[in-house]
Amino acid sequence: MRNLIYLIIIFAFTSCAEKKNDYEIINTFFDEHKISVKNLSSEPFYLKEGLEYWKEKEFKDLNFEIIKNEKYKIDTSLVKNKYIDSKSILCKTRISKPLFSNDRKRILLAVDENCGSDKSLTIYLLKKDKGKYVYETDINSTRTYRH
Repeated sequence: MRNLIYLIIIFAFTSCAEKKNDYEIINTFFDEHKISVKNLSSEPFYLKEGLEYWKEKEFKDLNFEIIKNEKYKIDTSLVKNKYIDSKSILCKTRISKPLFSNDRKRILLAVDENCGSDKSLTIYLLKKDKGKYVYETDINSTRTYRH
């Protein structure tokens, strides 16, 4: 019984630490690259949605496994560099939580901006360098629907 209590405490601690680490990575990256997000939604951008734009093989080649049935919310209170634009009430931005590569040497982080008929998705690739994740490159897709 005592061991069970220890396991529960350890699991709870590691779960909270991982969540905090996710937001720390997001905030550090946004700060360093002057990225601000307009009308941030608590609904996340799941990286599986990126498969509408790019092939899964492209992610697998970089040692990433895209999770198909992932469910979580974004705690917007923990994300810095966000602002509300009341003039663009129909615009919203969704972000993903960091997806670690299988070897934990890289991270994917997505920012999806949807503003009416304009939609822009940027997936950032970060690599681990001296114990910190730094920008390596990004891929971008923009869609505009006009009548």
